[in-house]
Formats: sequence, C-alpha cells, structure tokens
Amino acid sequence: MLYALSREEQPNAAVYRKRLFEGLDKTYELFIFLLSFPEAFFDFLEADLETQKAKYIPAKEQITLLEAVLSNKVLLQLSKDLSLRDLKDKKKIQWHQSTDVLRSFWNDIKEAEWVKTYAALPTKTYFADKDFAATLFEMIMSDEDVFCAYFEDRYLNWDDDQVLMLTSMQRLLKDLKENASGFLPQKHKDEQEDLKFVKDLFDLYLQHQDNLSELVTARTKNWDEERIALVDMILMKMALCELMYFPYIPVKVTINEYLELAKLYSTPQSHGFINGILDKVQGELKMQNKIEKLGRGLVD
Repeated sequence: MLYALSREEQPNAAVYRKRLFEGLDKTYELFIFLLSFPEAFFDFLEADLETQKAKYIPAKEQITLLEAVLSNKVLLQLSKDLSLRDLKDKKKIQWHQSTDVLRSFWNDIKEAEWVKTYAALPTKTYFADKDFAATLFEMIMSDEDVFCAYFEDRYLNWDDDQVLMLTSMQRLLKDLKENASGFLPQKHKDEQEDLKFVKDLFDLYLQHQDNLSELVTARTKNWDEERIALVDMILMKMALCELMYFPYIPVKVTINEYLELAKLYSTPQSHGFINGILDKVQGELKMQNKIEKLGRGLVD
C-alpha cells in the first residue's frame, strides 16, 4: 500500500489505509479458500469414479487411484470439518468454474510415481495420508501453473500471499491430529494488537517519511535518491520507523524481517545494500539515543 500510495500524484492516505485492512481480510479469506480445496477436489473425483465404474470395461488402475485418494483421512478431515464449512459459507467461498482446472490437475498427477506409490500402500497410516495431502497442497500452490492462474483471477493478493499460504498450510498439516476438529487458525493471534501495529506502522511511516528519507540519503552520499530502487527506499524507511517508534520490537528482529522482504520484493542486490545501510544507520541512532527499546531482554 505504501508503494502504491507513493506512485499517486494526489495521494489519499485514508483510501490506502482502508485497502490495507481489506487486504488483511482477503489474505485470511484466501487461506480458507485453499483449505476448501479437498471438498471441491473430492466432488470432482467422486464424479470421475462413477464415470469409470460405469464404463463397459472399467479401468481398474484408475479406480484404485481414485478410491485411494478419496479415502485419504486428512483430506476427508478437511472436507468434512463443520467449522470450515460454516466459515466458507459465511464468506460465500466457492470453487466456481473449477472443473477444467481440477481435471487438468488430476490428469497431471494420476500417472505420477508418488501418487501410484501411495495408492499401492497395503495399509495407509495417518502419517502417510498427511504426507500425501502436504504434497498435494504444495503442488497446487507452487507447481501447477493452471492453479496459479485460477487463484490470480480470484484473488489479486495471490502473488503477495503465495509463500505465506504455503508455509501456513504446511504448519497446519504438521500440527493436525487425527479426528481433531476446530483446527482452523484464527485470523489474528491478538486482533487488537495486530491491527494497532498495522495502523501505527502505516501512519508513523507517513508522518515521519521526510525524516526517514533523510536518514537514508545521508548515509548514501554517493547515491542519488532517485537511483535507489523505490521498493528498497520504502523497506529501509519502514525498518527505520520500526527501530525508532516501536520500542517492544528487537532491533535484530526488525532488520531480519526487512531483509526477508527485500528477498521477496526487490532486486538480488538489494539484500546486501539494505543490510549495509540499516546496520550503519541503526548504529548511529543508538549512539544518539534515538533507539530506545523497552521490555525484558530488549534493553542494551
């Protein structure tokens, strides 16, 4: 949002702040949408199974594969969870026009060795089912172009949230217990604290952006400000904003978080450049007593 706002000739901070909070809601909605994949996938597979069984000469291997996937305890657990269904219905989440996408995906994986190996297991443990489900989700979120296009059409935030969605799904599956219910993560660990952090970071950045720019440009004398990538400049200013105005966030945590963001959003050289500038500036700010951290373990 800060990047988009900076590109406006007549920026309206209130509009972009509103979009920022809407984006948080969309991120959670996207996660629920992905969790509802097994239900849509099972509907497709069940229809395909009926078609295969109705053939004059049924393809036994195909039926075995379909029945194996449809009996996966983890996918069944997700597809039948009542709290997930209620949330999906409340948010009106549906896999519209997904038949062709699901067919293309199934055609891609049904001949894969990992699917055949799974289907051939004489006894399928919950661990084996979980491993299969994890591979399935990883494929739809990172390997299948047809799914990425499908997600992008429905969620403008897909590119931004793809990595977060994959890691969140991996974490959920890792912690999932057999026959457990109520496993859905909440949108916020602490909603009041989370939303306050988002608002404060956005507002304080805008309030102090001229001073933050000066802190960066004063340490990049050999660089014209216009030559510094806009994303790099925004990330450095956000990091400095956290360092100076968020006393309960450790310095190392702030710097590491923004270096990770640089890997995702900026150039291959940005990580080292941003690290060098932030290290230099935060050292000088500490000497000037402009970085004051509070709380146990944060005071130098």
